[in-house]
Amino acid sequence: MGIRTWMLRRAMGRLRITDDIVRYLSTFQRLGETVEVEVPGELLPVGARTVFRAVRTRAAAQLGMDWVWPWWLERQLDPRSPAFVPRGHLPLLTNVTGRAWTMVGNPRSSRKAIVDPRGLVTPWYDGWSLDWWVEAQDGWHVPSRDVGVDQRLVDGTPVVETTVGVPGGQAAHRVYAVTTGVAGAGVGTEVAVVELENRSPAAIAVALAVRPYNPEGLAVVERVALEDRRVMVDGRPALLLPRPPSAVTGSTFAGGDSAGTVLRGGARARSHVSVRCDVGLAQLALVLPLAPSATLRAVLPLVAERRTRRRRLARRRAERVPELPAALPSSAATARDWRTRTDRGMDLSLPGGRLADAVDACRRFLVLFHEGNEVRPGPFTYHRFWFRDAAYLLTALNRYGFHAEAAEVLASYPERQGHDGFFFSQRQEWDANGAALWALAEHWRLSRDDELVVRLAPTIARAAAWIEHKRHTKPRSRRSDPALRGLMPAGVSAEHLGPFDYFYWDDFWSLRGVLDAASLLRVAGDEPAAARADEWAAAMRADLWSSLERTSRHLGTLVIPAGPHRRVDPGIIGSLVACHPLGLIAPLDPAMAAFMMGSAFFHGISHTGLGTYLTLQLAFVELAAGDRRALDRLEWLVGAATPTFTWPEAIHPRLGDGCMGDGHHGWATADFVSFVRELLVRETDEGLALCTMLPEEWRGRPITVRRAPTHKGALSFQLWWEAGRAVLRWELRQHPGVGTVRLTAPGLDAGWSSTELRGEADLAAGALARSGGWSS
Repeated sequence: MGIRTWMLRRAMGRLRITDDIVRYLSTFQRLGETVEVEVPGELLPVGARTVFRAVRTRAAAQLGMDWVWPWWLERQLDPRSPAFVPRGHLPLLTNVTGRAWTMVGNPRSSRKAIVDPRGLVTPWYDGWSLDWWVEAQDGWHVPSRDVGVDQRLVDGTPVVETTVGVPGGQAAHRVYAVTTGVAGAGVGTEVAVVELENRSPAAIAVALAVRPYNPEGLAVVERVALEDRRVMVDGRPALLLPRPPSAVTGSTFAGGDSAGTVLRGGARARSHVSVRCDVGLAQLALVLPLAPSATLRAVLPLVAERRTRRRRLARRRAERVPELPAALPSSAATARDWRTRTDRGMDLSLPGGRLADAVDACRRFLVLFHEGNEVRPGPFTYHRFWFRDAAYLLTALNRYGFHAEAAEVLASYPERQGHDGFFFSQRQEWDANGAALWALAEHWRLSRDDELVVRLAPTIARAAAWIEHKRHTKPRSRRSDPALRGLMPAGVSAEHLGPFDYFYWDDFWSLRGVLDAASLLRVAGDEPAAARADEWAAAMRADLWSSLERTSRHLGTLVIPAGPHRRVDPGIIGSLVACHPLGLIAPLDPAMAAFMMGSAFFHGISHTGLGTYLTLQLAFVELAAGDRRALDRLEWLVGAATPTFTWPEAIHPRLGDGCMGDGHHGWATADFVSFVRELLVRETDEGLALCTMLPEEWRGRPITVRRAPTHKGALSFQLWWEAGRAVLRWELRQHPGVGTVRLTAPGLDAGWSSTELRGEADLAAGALARSGGWSS
């Protein structure tokens, strides 16, 4: 017995946790290769926050049955709702039925606010939220409980509008982020604006409520105060109003929910209110009248200062916050500004409909996921950097022509690399180096950014050498296992693969990374380093293919499991990366056949829901194989999107709402826009495939693609229809050094191809060469 085991047993004994209870933990550890792998320390704070928040939410919710809770919690607590979740003996309560939200923010900024499906705004990470309730002629409307609530994006931009029906019209609530002149010391200039509009013929009143919760669970709000037109939360400026409220009420957990006072008409006119709650559930509601057709705007600073218990410091902070500026940009002006900023890169003109609207919105969300020298796969739950997620997001940015944003992140990679060559975002994440190298290579293939590759050549060489060294590093107990020879060590990698284990996912990414490192080092002019990388890649491919053959014989199937010691389980979805995007296995390889299942992929490991980007992983492979079920996957995904075109990581199979991950998931967004791009233009071994498949609603309708970055160069084409036949006009501006490129259009005419750089073709009559181009 080791000293650590002895100390653990000793501590548990003092807590009266006997050996038979300890066996649950010890046998759990043996489900994977956890004897050899330690839990990454980076995940401990995240896990602790999640568990402690869920315990606190469970305790408060069962005692606060008269509270107005957020939309997701209202449903999970209501036994009449299909989203009701019995809690039983479990001490936890967290959002597993309504993980859906939409981020707002400024380009290149890491400061994000999120808006839930009913307009609840959370401006600070894991903090308080601003709710809204509307009083009309027929009484109070509470969006988290009402049925007649709609949400949309304004003009396909990160401006979120939520509306509630009132007699004769609507109350509209819009949220967006701007950089403005609200700049007190410590407050900064980035703010979220809440714009309220009365679209009815009668006056209404709107209550803006500071609430101690968010879409994940309860937040800690110990103190909230109103100073004339400024609201402070735990000593930090939180809300600036355009005028003093007509009525105010505040409360603590022991005093009951302030919503009850508002809804009963008990709020009173006061200019100064201060509430302190030791339980951390302080609340404040402010009522503002709104005349017919009137609009008002309130501001939430997105820079959260450190909490303070010092009253003098809190008072000084409040005093130095300036008045709300009269020149706040409107939601319409902000939407126009977003369109101006993002109408660049690849230009698409698609047939109108929900699919086109989703593409329009998501290309802007791509830009919003970019945060200067980082790209993060979520605004809330996953608001941190991983090389794996970054690979998908950066490649999507490059495919849509946002090369500068991608280059800014990639240029930071040397700073993220350890002295041993490991790209570090999380311990035991052995796919990181392969993902980073592939993302760099895709950036070069799509943009021909030679300068960046030359500058990063030493980083690239160290990363490839680290992979070669790491795949030969294994615990002594595993070195004799022939199925593991030459593979990457056991690790954690993507959580959708299962418990700690040896994963082929890591090997596929690592092999692709070394192959791409060789190509990049040649671009940089370092032929000796490129030759070494080629040798490493050849040896690794031989070891990996030997393991795959051995595993196939052992299982009696060509299906590639998650790892050499795994059976066929949902983790096989990870093996599809070998086909797409890594191109190591052809899409018609029989090892892929078993993955073609249903319209959506149900993932029973970790996600326990219908995978969003995992379903698209199937669709990419089917698209390359010419299997039209790829369009079924796309149709399901677009139908499963929120009205603001966001997706969580996984969707509840019965409710259709999010059950796992960040409610606005960057990987899902990136894969969606990448998939639509590959429908229109896709790299093949010989060249480029245009219009590989077309949704039925697009047939007979014109399509225009301009300045589409590809591995071969910038492609533009127009598709229109004459007498029921497709006519295609194209122009390819090749990258330097690219040889003959064969264009095909398998979704229009399987027999047509052309090697002309520009031309026009009646696809029933063959290609007609053109000497002139057309403006792009």
